[in-house]
Amino acid sequence: MFERDGWRCHICGQKVNRKAKAPHPKAATIDHVIPLARGGTHEPINCRCAHFLCNALKRDTGCGDQLLLIA
Repeated sequence: MFERDGWRCHICGQKVNRKAKAPHPKAATIDHVIPLARGGTHEPINCRCAHFLCNALKRDTGCGDQLLLIA
């Protein structure tokens, strides 16, 4: 998934640090476009690369609007 997304955060558009480990703010994490807490799945279409910090700030507030761009 990180390779698919070009090691770029889908939230802010900047490159993630491949070598950083969470909780480093620029570490790569998996973001669920539609959060699991809101009924999203762990399928590849719902998963995107994101910075640890961007993902943490987003929390479970995403509504899945990004999926409309690829559907």
